[in-house]
Amino acid sequence: MTPRDQYVFKILLLGDGGVGKTSLLHRFIDNTFEPDYKSTIGVQFMTKVVETENESVKLIIWDIAGQSKFTSYRHLYYRDAEGIILVYDITRPRTFENLSIWITDALQRTTRKTKIALLGNKVDLVDQRLVTRIYGEQFAKLHENIVCFSETSAATGENVDEAFKTLVEFLMRSSRGG
Repeated sequence: MTPRDQYVFKILLLGDGGVGKTSLLHRFIDNTFEPDYKSTIGVQFMTKVVETENESVKLIIWDIAGQSKFTSYRHLYYRDAEGIILVYDITRPRTFENLSIWITDALQRTTRKTKIALLGNKVDLVDQRLVTRIYGEQFAKLHENIVCFSETSAATGENVDEAFKTLVEFLMRSSRGG
């Protein structure tokens, strides 16, 4: 048996308050969903080890509060982030419109190597959708650092694991020089 390679990646969850960042994190980490919304105060982080065929990948995922009152110190957490998961709520167009602010801030405070996954969350709320999938796809195509786009539901778990794992694949490829 050969020793497994170990990778460690710092990933930030960014987006407006109430888009479901914390819910996505809990769905990914421990496959749970809490329907009662509780604002993140400041920042929290969780870790998860993802096993691939030949590697063990440790993810340190920082859930950054999206409320504007936390803007003044949010930038402190961008340092050394290899990946970003940028989230908007498909039922709230304002959260989609604010993506430009989030990505501009992130690109100014991270390196050109930082990979970004764009997630439109809450696809389980079909009858409340106000932001179409096409808008998300178009936004992703406009920004070269966005390596993947997906629509997810923290409530049902739809595409959550896949979105995180897709970003991990890009991060691994990038760390190998590919």
